[in-house]
Amino acid sequence: MYRGSPTKLHNHVSRLLAGGIYKVPPIWYPVMKAIPPGSSVLRSPLQFQEPTLLQSQSENRQRVKSYGFKHLRTKVARPQRIVYEEDSLRRRFYRDHPYELLRPQSLIEKETPVREDWNTLLGTKHPTQITGESVIKYQLYLMSNGMSKSEAYTKACNEFYVIRARQEVVERVAEEQALAFGAKRPLSQTEKVLLLEQENIKKCPPKVVTLDNNEKIG
Repeated sequence: MYRGSPTKLHNHVSRLLAGGIYKVPPIWYPVMKAIPPGSSVLRSPLQFQEPTLLQSQSENRQRVKSYGFKHLRTKVARPQRIVYEEDSLRRRFYRDHPYELLRPQSLIEKETPVREDWNTLLGTKHPTQITGESVIKYQLYLMSNGMSKSEAYTKACNEFYVIRARQEVVERVAEEQALAFGAKRPLSQTEKVLLLEQENIKKCPPKVVTLDNNEKIG
């Protein structure tokens, strides 16, 4: 009695027929050749169902699964995004003027009235009090008065450049006047390092090695 795998049954009978042990092939021999069996004699019920029925059943399962996940999933409470119009203006200004972030600013709150007159960027302020935030507020004021975003940005930046140029001229003239009256310019970091190096050389002078005429180097 054959006890091998169902997939090898056809080959086993073929060898028996070739050896003359079986004179007539079994009735199921051509059927098994056309439709070979699987690894197991037991077949899944899905093999005997129509493709349309299988497709409809899979769609129903997916629909039930998606419905369950949709209505059983707990929504996570998240805070709403807070957006101010100044944020986009601030990003653009500091992207175009990154060195303005290096200027020191005082974070101490003072009991001074809030500026409401934004007809000009400078107004009654001193040029040193004009910062990037002043430009952003001035641009927002121009936009609230009917000017487009790009036009307001161009106008605010032009006035800002004029204020910065005047401030640099005033600082340069003040420095030249101070030097003319005997003031000493503070040393830069490079000059300080060179001065310390000269002092160390004076304290520990390098040794000078002299060679006789008969001595050779190398």
